[in-house]
Amino acid sequence: METATIAQLHMRAYQEWQEIVELDLHNSEDIVYGIMPLLSEALSRDPDHLPSLDLMSDMLLEINAWEEAFEFMEKMFSLAQDDPDYRPKLALLNSDPKTRRHAIRAYLHRKRLQLNRNPA
Repeated sequence: METATIAQLHMRAYQEWQEIVELDLHNSEDIVYGIMPLLSEALSRDPDHLPSLDLMSDMLLEINAWEEAFEFMEKMFSLAQDDPDYRPKLALLNSDPKTRRHAIRAYLHRKRLQLNRNPA
């Protein structure tokens, strides 16, 4: 039996996530938690795999698991502080707690639009 690579695990999770977003099921905890084992496996093999950290944090944000999402985001920033693709997430971490919910929703909306425009 062939073992999937980290990149393959991430790509499978990404493709499933893309389908879920297209079907507008992104806020269903059961569905989100159904995809996470792929990313968990990728991260168990390489805890510094930035694409998996990024996708996992997005999925956690979608289901309002902010504390967990922020842990993944902080790890991302420790690995790639200057990466412009991750700066919007840094803004979320540093946002005013009073406006954080709105900032997260706006961020996720932009990410969903981007996901629908960029097939895997």
